[in-house]
Amino acid sequence: MGNATASVNLSITARDVLNTGLKAGVIPIQFAAAVELNNGLLDSQIDLAWSASRVGMAAGGTTNMDLHGALTDSFGNTVQFAEVVLIALRNNRADAGAYLLLAPAAANGFGRLAASKGFWSADIAADFDQGNIVGPSSWLCLYDPTGVPTTPGSVDVLSITTSAVVGATNAWDILILGRSA
Repeated sequence: MGNATASVNLSITARDVLNTGLKAGVIPIQFAAAVELNNGLLDSQIDLAWSASRVGMAAGGTTNMDLHGALTDSFGNTVQFAEVVLIALRNNRADAGAYLLLAPAAANGFGRLAASKGFWSADIAADFDQGNIVGPSSWLCLYDPTGVPTTPGSVDVLSITTSAVVGATNAWDILILGRSA
């Protein structure tokens, strides 16, 4: 078992302005979530954390990440996720049209819905373009406290594909939190 823990905080305050009537003025709208992911192997716990920053990635290229054995942490240790609780991806390229596609890989794709767990729908089966678009200067966070399982050799590869926009090189940061068992 690993030693990872995490604090996840998301706080959004929007303001709607009513110009007339008895309730005229600023009306705040709140959305907030704070989650402590303590060390452990149960729901809402993690014991593994992996992150990477990539720069200079080719336009129209795909990076595959094997979540069960091909990733190494900052100490050089192999990271093997049995379940993934959180994936956060930030697109560091600002050029118009320079999006990233975060998705299950075409072969052995991770994260499709099975047994009521998954980040992406199962109805498209092995369609290579299923996933989430992360636009220029945007970010995406996927979270499931119960964990989305990996299966070594069959359901354990996550991919990031860059758009074909040429010019400045593609760059991103990714963080994956999960459990080893």
